[in-house]
Order: sequence, then structure tokens, then C-alpha cells
Amino acid sequence: MKRKVWIQKIAIILLVTICSVQLSACGKKEVMQFAKDEIAKKIDEIAKENTENGGQKGSTDWERGAEDYNRVVDQFFAAVDARDIEAAKELFAPNVLAEDPDIEKKLESLFAFYEGPTERCERDGEMAKGSCSTDYGVKVADLEDWFAVVSGGTNYYCMIAYTFRDDEDAGNVGIQYVDLVSEKVICSEDFKWPKEDRIFVKGDAPGDYQTRRVGSYPYIYVPMERTLTKEDILEFTKTGGNFMDFKDQFGEPNVVEVEYCSYAYELPDENGEKRYASFLVDNKDDWKILKIRIVDDVEYVSLETLWEAEKEE
Repeated sequence: MKRKVWIQKIAIILLVTICSVQLSACGKKEVMQFAKDEIAKKIDEIAKENTENGGQKGSTDWERGAEDYNRVVDQFFAAVDARDIEAAKELFAPNVLAEDPDIEKKLESLFAFYEGPTERCERDGEMAKGSCSTDYGVKVADLEDWFAVVSGGTNYYCMIAYTFRDDEDAGNVGIQYVDLVSEKVICSEDFKWPKEDRIFVKGDAPGDYQTRRVGSYPYIYVPMERTLTKEDILEFTKTGGNFMDFKDQFGEPNVVEVEYCSYAYELPDENGEKRYASFLVDNKDDWKILKIRIVDDVEYVSLETLWEAEKEE
């Protein structure tokens, strides 16, 4: 009987699950930052172990795979910008091309949807979500990630899955699928990456709503007629009020992320750049405000911590 053992899984989603159990009041951004730190440490450990065994840093499967992944993403969008179907096709795994005779038509649909040129591709170069399996010494390794790409000042979101190693069948090495959607689609209710059509493109979703990026993530955005400043928020923190008190005084947030108890209020722009106050709240402890951070629209890391509750002994 064949034995299939998962030997490594460097995945932010897995770490978020672990952190969510351990840190009940922790918000998404804090958990994600913790996860990224843990991933970075794990990669360093693997590289160090490899070097001590006679190899060089950057020579592990995962590091080579990450380099290949970032290279393929750049090449794919270069081909899209050049409207070069053949160059884009060459990046897909040979088996994918053989199994899907409509790849060229699907690429034409993607070209029509995403006109380019690409102004910014926000692959950050870090390790993508990955899995590696062995079956009697035969190794298969995959990476996938979603990220924003910007063209004509418009945000799009892309998911690319890439197999960088298959000891049994080299025909599986290459891009497995590309999903590309608009910001409205990724913010729609119950959105999930389809991961099945090889090339998936979607530009519209039901409903009439606005979207914004806050702290690099896309959200449904509700405009409000108000002007809220950092000084207003700091003055409120002196009262000892909870988040419900804050809402009573200043109104509903512009962005709501219920699952992680995170809420964002739009602030005046600074030097032409968007600013938001992101509230981390414990809804199980009388809506206590745990932390207030200042974020922009595209940076994952907050710009500053405006206020933080004192830690209990």
C-alpha cells in the first residue's frame, strides 16, 4: 500500500488557525504578521540546516521554488502586457496545455479583461503558501499565492498556482492555473478562488457597493459624511469608553471585518495618501478597544500604533 506523507507545509492559513486558537482576541493583521514572522524563522532554519550540511543558503527546495514562483509571476504579467499569447502559454505546465485545448481563448479573455500595462505587481517576494509531498521517495512540490496587480490605477487580484517539482512527471512543472478578478468580485459575499478552470476571469458581482483597500486588503467600503482626525480619537481614548461608545459618538465604521473584530475609520489624507484608523476590538469583553493603528491603503505593516490598551497582569 502506498504511503503518502506530507513532510512540509509552510502556509499562512495554517498559522492563522493556530494563532486564532492561542490568541482569542487577536485581529487578522496581528495574526498575519505573527504568521509571516514564523514563516521567516522557519525558512531561516531550513537554510541554516542546509548550509551546515554543506549546501549554500538559497539552495533548499523551498527557496528555489520561491525564486521560480516570483520569476514566473513576473514573466506572466510581462507576457500579458505585451499581448504575447505564446509567451504566456509557455509558462503553463505541458500537461495543462495538453488537457485544455481552450487555453488560447481563455488567455484572450484575460487580455481583454486586463488591458495593462501593469503599473505595480504586489508579489512581495516572500514564501507563498506551499505544500510538498513524498510517495516512496517521489517528491511533488507546489506554491500558490494571491496578490494585487494595478493597471490604469485600478486594483485587480490574481491567484497563481505553480508546480516547481514533480519527480515522477516533469510535464506537471509549470503554472497550474491563473485566476484574475476585480476588486468588487473579491469583496463579494462568499467569494472563493475557483482553482479549477486553468484560467478564470471575472469582473463583476451582484450588488451595488463600493470597495477600498485598507492595510493592503480589499474590503467593502461604506462612505460617511464626517471628518474624523487622530486628535479626535486620542481625545476619546482618555474617556475609557469601549468601541460601542466610540460608534455612538462618531458613527459607524467605513470598513467592518466582523470575523476578526477589526473596524476601520477613514481619516483625512496625508500628502495625498489614504489614511485609516484601524480598531482591534474584543467583542467578548464588553467591546473593549485593544489597539488603534494608523494604516494606509497598500502597505501591510501599519504606519503607527496610535493607542494601545494597557496589558493586564
